[in-house]
Amino acid sequence: MLQKKMIERFSGVLRKDERIVAALMFGSFAIGEGDVFSDIEFAVFIKDNSFKNFDQRSLLNVVSPVAAYFPDDFGHFTALFENGIRGEFHFLRESAIPIISTWQGHGWFPSLDAAVLLDRSGELSQYAKVLVGGPPERGGTTLVEGLALNLINLMLFGANLLNRGEYARAWAMLGKAHENLLKLVRLYEGSTDHWPTPSRALEKDLSAVAYDRYLACTGSAESTALYTAYGESWKWSLELFQTVVRPLRIELPRTAIEQVQRLLGGCASSHNK
Repeated sequence: MLQKKMIERFSGVLRKDERIVAALMFGSFAIGEGDVFSDIEFAVFIKDNSFKNFDQRSLLNVVSPVAAYFPDDFGHFTALFENGIRGEFHFLRESAIPIISTWQGHGWFPSLDAAVLLDRSGELSQYAKVLVGGPPERGGTTLVEGLALNLINLMLFGANLLNRGEYARAWAMLGKAHENLLKLVRLYEGSTDHWPTPSRALEKDLSAVAYDRYLACTGSAESTALYTAYGESWKWSLELFQTVVRPLRIELPRTAIEQVQRLLGGCASSHNK
């Protein structure tokens, strides 16, 4: 696999550069799920006194010719290699190594050997060991309440846009709402392995019934299809409020829920009574 060859080459390049003190691989290949369509993702730590003048792109060009290297919408640096592979890179100062421990609850890998490519001092492994294991357990009142409130907020926002006739914007907003909806669905189905990106591997992670239902929540930006998608998404949201949220005795804002109901024209039966 091309990506695995690039990872091996990258590991060798890191070891030869004394300015680089540690490097960690994360993402699909660190957890054993990488395939021919996957990105390669790394955090690389540079000696503080070498960081300012460190030429990141030149290092990556040694691994494989780079077509473009730029900060993406999430603040990471992304490399588009000439061979068609995408890479996400975090080049950080050596003094920032402790930040790795803050990834707990977000990232994980099965062992240090699967993720640590270089650790000259051993410091990276000390902070990264809290990420070793399986996917973190998800749930709890605070998390579920946040998901539900954000879902209501985005559905209300989207329903306003829909009624205003801003269909393209409403379509984009529905996708954001689905991130919260799908996390509630995953909690309900007990399938939380791919939590940070809830649509990832959805076809395999959800039951066939749930996946078919999700398809009914999607649609184009054409007004009729979009109203249907909003209606199905809201109907499912209300059911999840009952099955996932209410058992935790979380009180949701009834007035906001009722406003979404009004804006969507009562196209979903209320399960919040």
